[in-house]
Amino acid sequence: MIYFDNSATTKPSAACTDAMMQVLTEAWGNPSSRHTMGVEAHKILATARQQIFSALGVRAMNAKDENLIFTASGTEADNLAVLGTARAKKALAGGKCITTDAEHPAVLRPFSVLENEGFRTAYIHTKNGVFDMEQFRREMTPDTFLISVMLVNNETGAVNDIRAISDYAKSVNPECIVHTDAVQGFLKIPFTPQSLGADLVTVSAHKIHGPKGVGALYISPYLIKRRAVSPVIFGGGQESDFRSGTENLPGIAGFGAAAAAGSASIQDDIAHMTALRDYIAQKLSADETLSAVRVNLPQSEMRAPHILSIRLPKIKSETMLNYLSGRGIAISSGSACSAQSGRISNALLCFGLSESDADTTLRISLCPENTTGEADIFLDALRMGIKMLARMKR
Repeated sequence: MIYFDNSATTKPSAACTDAMMQVLTEAWGNPSSRHTMGVEAHKILATARQQIFSALGVRAMNAKDENLIFTASGTEADNLAVLGTARAKKALAGGKCITTDAEHPAVLRPFSVLENEGFRTAYIHTKNGVFDMEQFRREMTPDTFLISVMLVNNETGAVNDIRAISDYAKSVNPECIVHTDAVQGFLKIPFTPQSLGADLVTVSAHKIHGPKGVGALYISPYLIKRRAVSPVIFGGGQESDFRSGTENLPGIAGFGAAAAAGSASIQDDIAHMTALRDYIAQKLSADETLSAVRVNLPQSEMRAPHILSIRLPKIKSETMLNYLSGRGIAISSGSACSAQSGRISNALLCFGLSESDADTTLRISLCPENTTGEADIFLDALRMGIKMLARMKR
């Protein structure tokens, strides 16, 4: 199997699986228990937290337990960021929240909930992957208390300038809270919460060669001091009372190990994935048959190194997916969430594609283990698929 669907999920690394197996077989106590097994489990929890802090570039003075809340997914972390911020500010009902039209459903759906709860919402356009700064300046008002903008679009690879967005927002309202869903940017784009000007940052384990079912939300010390985020899950008060429920210790240990391994090789990994992404794009344009394929190239100043969105010549993406899968190649037509719903990708429509063009789009998403040899096999299969499927349509 050639796996080019790493934006959907990644293969757990050896460091991840080793850490998880150690917990499952040797240290399976509850981190909240006071006995020896519980104390050992709590140490593992603390080590993983520090590993992720380090990968995020968070300074030791800002690396307290309450500054990193473990969740069951990036989706839950996004919900905690958006709904938790708004519900901590019930007195601001009628206040304003801003996001973009191309966010992941984990942000868009909570924004719909806020609308139903009486908050005003605005959606900034992202045509061609470019955040509409002029529209944002018009929408940003002194009563805007929350902004949520993803760092990397999971379908197009467009990168948003969170720093510029944050700087302008806080010039209008210094107390405005800035959240970024950095799930596709973590260990793909070098950043720290401070460099982004972000108060809340969402990350997820299974996008960085960790396990599924574990995410985390970074919360700045400033927000902790202001008690600016409320829990959305209630119970025993774990995770500094921000997220009740016994922690998934094997998953969290795997998350920490994957983050430590990824941060140690981040520069080499970025260079490798960028070179491979560009190699595939160049081969597409140079080949007689493949030159009919179009790259959905973001016009944002930066692009993620691991994502390449391409448009097929009048061949539905689902048809090509089935063909490539039969050749042992895993790829997607967009985010796994969009594919599961069976709907045309909202992100691609917001990018500016027609429904028919969006329905012919494939997403290639890479990891550091992918090779040019795999890319050549994929390109050969894609070439044969285009020729065969085009003949079948005649």
